Amino acid sequence: MAKDQHGSPLAPPSRTVRRTLVVGLTVLALGAVPWASSSATSSATSAPAAKPAPGAGVINDWSETAVAVVQTDAKRPGAEQALWYGFMGAAVYNAVVGIEGRYAEYKWHVRGPRHASSEAAAAAAAHRVLLTYFPGSQARVDAAYTASLAKIPDGKAEDEGVAFGERAAARIVQLRENDGRGAPITFDKPPAPGVWRPTPPANAPMVDPWLAKVRPMLLDSPDQFRPGPPPKLTSKTYTKDFNEVKTMGARTGSSRTDAQTDTARFFSDVLPVQFQAALRGYTQRHGLDIVEAARLSAATWTATADAQITAWTTKLTYGQWRPITAIRLTDTDGNA
Repeated sequence: MAKDQHGSPLAPPSRTVRRTLVVGLTVLALGAVPWASSSATSSATSAPAAKPAPGAGVINDWSETAVAVVQTDAKRPGAEQALWYGFMGAAVYNAVVGIEGRYAEYKWHVRGPRHASSEAAAAAAAHRVLLTYFPGSQARVDAAYTASLAKIPDGKAEDEGVAFGERAAARIVQLRENDGRGAPITFDKPPAPGVWRPTPPANAPMVDPWLAKVRPMLLDSPDQFRPGPPPKLTSKTYTKDFNEVKTMGARTGSSRTDAQTDTARFFSDVLPVQFQAALRGYTQRHGLDIVEAARLSAATWTATADAQITAWTTKLTYGQWRPITAIRLTDTDGNA
């Protein structure tokens, strides 16, 4: 049977999870973030055509480096990875857009030197953010930085780009001070029918409960879009969902198709790592320039970070048990 990243059997996403994902994806799809709207002025149409922006190679390079740092080196749980990628994505976006223009910055109103290298700025911003939060990966991060700058001609444009990228990163680091990361929050509801508890095989405490209280990147508060409570254990909705999960998730005798099993196995991998690969592939296939690639990355990761925060505040608030627990303790739920 396919399992998730915690080692528990996979099941179709609950209504809470589906609704939470809709929040994040709606923010992204509708562009409901003020900093991602066009900042063109009324005189832009009469201005001379600007030199084409550089390609997106530096954005993809640092996407790979970020995954190597957060996933491989730091071994951070998938639950929190979107937040770190969101910090880096926002800093890189501000560094690039502050020089190239086209869009408003994220919670910043500073423009860089007109002829500065946006590639150098992007590399400097990513380098500084990763080094700030993951100093243990300095060798890897410094090597990636050296490789990025080696692709850019030495000179004033590079120097100005580096300086502006450092400023962009410093702004994000400042914004995220005292945001609740790593706060000593625990899930303390006593075990009872319907209540979450550690699950096999690790039987570990809840992963990153502090995510439920961390300050979002786009939303006003962690509970701004928190969905309502899960259905009662004796309700028709719960009964239907329970039976679907048990039937589809069974190790043997399941009604799953081979394609559904393959799909479950595919999505049992760490999702933020898959998203990073997907963004790199999209950027390459569609030939995005550095501005569009930086915008795509920042919009994706800030929205995904907030969707994850929303999911965790929902998890901590309602404390619903996981399917593996519900199925194994079905004789305790009061549902005939």
